[in-house]
Amino acid sequence: MFRLHESAIPADFHFPVDLQALGYAINDHDQIRSVKNPEQEFNFFISKNERMNVVQREAFNTCIRTIVQSRLLSSSVLTTTPLPLGTSPPEPHIPIYTSTNLHTCTRLIIYIGESWQDLGVFAWRTIGQDTIASGSIIDFVHSVQRSPDRPGIIVANPGQLLWYRGGQRAVTQATWQALPRKWAVSPAMEIDEVRNRVVGNHSPAEHVAYVFDEVVTKMARKDVKIDVIGMGDGAREVVGCLKHNWEKWAGKVQAVAVGTAFVWQGDEVGEGKFKEFWGDRCRAYIQSTEPLDTPLEGRKEFGCNCYSAGTGEVLELVMPSAWKSMLGFFQLLNDVPGYRELAVDEGLNEVLNEEMNGNIEAAHPN
Repeated sequence: MFRLHESAIPADFHFPVDLQALGYAINDHDQIRSVKNPEQEFNFFISKNERMNVVQREAFNTCIRTIVQSRLLSSSVLTTTPLPLGTSPPEPHIPIYTSTNLHTCTRLIIYIGESWQDLGVFAWRTIGQDTIASGSIIDFVHSVQRSPDRPGIIVANPGQLLWYRGGQRAVTQATWQALPRKWAVSPAMEIDEVRNRVVGNHSPAEHVAYVFDEVVTKMARKDVKIDVIGMGDGAREVVGCLKHNWEKWAGKVQAVAVGTAFVWQGDEVGEGKFKEFWGDRCRAYIQSTEPLDTPLEGRKEFGCNCYSAGTGEVLELVMPSAWKSMLGFFQLLNDVPGYRELAVDEGLNEVLNEEMNGNIEAAHPN
């Protein structure tokens, strides 16, 4: 009989949480490139061993998360708010970002990302290929704060909903899979649905509801006007939260923009007043190879006007590509009281453009 001694089992891999030690540096263009080869982007496949690759990527991503957070908090625009409200770290909590003017702003923009993404990150792909600022919420936040009325900001966190007790922090499913193990061949730690969860934020749906019902209600002005961005499955959570509580949020939420793939159920938004609002003051930015902002068919499926996000098959690239258009849509509705979207169907694009131009000229006469 043969038996395997523990001494023969390979230990788990470990990489330093340090960009330079990992062989990378940030150049003058805010790009992350190899120290040895300044043209080379992050290399995931450093080995044929999948576990080694995953652990290396998590060390790299941890470095970037720290950089993004440092830049955001050092600008004094955002602060970290632990949920549930009143929690004092290191008690189990889910961190979100809220702007320092949240209590006083008259307009508020809420961003609900995807359920697998890290807080403050739009697309790891964009961070690795382009810049840290464009692949994260950094450029987005700075643009919002440059608006004349300086809207407040809430960046929700439906991705980091697992509480890692050993590190006393909330993590995504991807990070959970990369956490240290006894051996390289050991399975991931089992998730305890009590100890590894945070009260009131067990799921993306619970988290989004908590942001609206607790954070907005208790931290923002009662008369604040709200614009909402929902990305990927975060878009569905936005729809679910609002349509089931529309009596509460009607009159407060003034616009919604969603970034999504062309997969949507016709009855997603339900019936009644919310459906009417959805058709009048919401837009969907969809994966498409058409140029950004090109009107697309799809109102029947989405219940609102649809536009190209200017991206191909990768859903996470929608936000880096389309957030400026989303903010422009919000600004239009803010500048033009009573604005309602015309239905975009084949043959109506020219009419839509004329209507929009007329509304903008009326709001900003020479």
